[in-house]
Amino acid sequence: MTEAIRQQPSALAREWTRLRADFWDFGMLSWIPLLLCGLLWWIFSAGIARDLPIVVIDRDNSALSRQLTRWLDASPGVLVAAKVGSSDQALALLRERSAFGYLVIPDGFEKELSQGRQATVQWLYNAQFSSHAGALLRDVRTVSTTLSAGVEMTARGKKGVSGVQAAAQFEPVRTQLNSLYNENISYEAFLTLALMPSMLQIFIVIAVVTTVGRELRDGTVPQWLASARGSWWRAVGAKLLFPLLAYAALALLYLLFFSLVRGWAVAGSLPGLVLGMLLLVLAYCALGLLLIASTLSLRLSLSGTAFITAPAFAFAGQAFPLMAMPPAARAWAQALPLTHYLEVQTTYWLGGAPWRYGTAQLLVLAGFAIGCGALGLLLLARRANAPAAWGRT
Repeated sequence: MTEAIRQQPSALAREWTRLRADFWDFGMLSWIPLLLCGLLWWIFSAGIARDLPIVVIDRDNSALSRQLTRWLDASPGVLVAAKVGSSDQALALLRERSAFGYLVIPDGFEKELSQGRQATVQWLYNAQFSSHAGALLRDVRTVSTTLSAGVEMTARGKKGVSGVQAAAQFEPVRTQLNSLYNENISYEAFLTLALMPSMLQIFIVIAVVTTVGRELRDGTVPQWLASARGSWWRAVGAKLLFPLLAYAALALLYLLFFSLVRGWAVAGSLPGLVLGMLLLVLAYCALGLLLIASTLSLRLSLSGTAFITAPAFAFAGQAFPLMAMPPAARAWAQALPLTHYLEVQTTYWLGGAPWRYGTAQLLVLAGFAIGCGALGLLLLARRANAPAAWGRT
């Protein structure tokens, strides 16, 4: 045991020397993921979409229709970009993406309302952009409902009904809406918190595949193994140690930034969330090792990395509900560590759940780390020391 401990720094020193000599490899463990994660956060840092452009077709041109237009423009999420005279003009602006919807106020709008009759405004929107459409629909509906309530209460007030009675008569059944866990419906909390681990898992697998794959490609496996005194445990451990430490530190930095700087405090089990992050890094280190051990080819392993990690977020149940996916897609999603980690993060971070609610997913992540790691190490030890495995691209 003493001899093994004394010999361990040789493999680590070799790996550290290689990292320091390669600008891009060192960057993959430091400034490159930091830069890209910072860029990702900056994109969604506004949190809430504001001033999305729409077009208004005002065929009534009355005081009430102009008031509706002003209120729409004053709504935080809406910008009345133009007033046009026809649907053809409005559709042209939608096709140019100068606007994402248009509102048609019919002729006789004010007259119909003043006579106590119903007036209908048409809201047409570009449903290709679901986020834009959802935000605009919410604001347009809020403004039109507010205006409608004001008109109705004014009419009832003229009949001698008090304001309290008018409000109760206008809306006898009121729905109280309360958003949980993401009160401001912020895209920063919804997307950025999920996209950061999604980006991190790509870097982890690339780093592991590259650092091991280059030994195979360059035919330096004997030197690599000799630096570990013939022990595959020490050889692989020295390779994985630096990616493990670097990405675990990045994961913790991500946690500290969003919880302390951005104010998204961990509402549930902090130890559970930290453990989940560490298990995510371990799971993807193990997956990278299994990929390169299975193919013995840097090129094929990097292709497999792209196939597995790049679309992983789409299967993770954050953008599209996991339960609504076809069985094959759900099975693939469950085979990805990211899916289980994001469930842990959602449960603990904003959901405020105690430790026990995420233990099943933590065990799955631990299973990925142990299973993929053990199998990858076994395959590498059996296959990689043969000259036939060296020099492959």
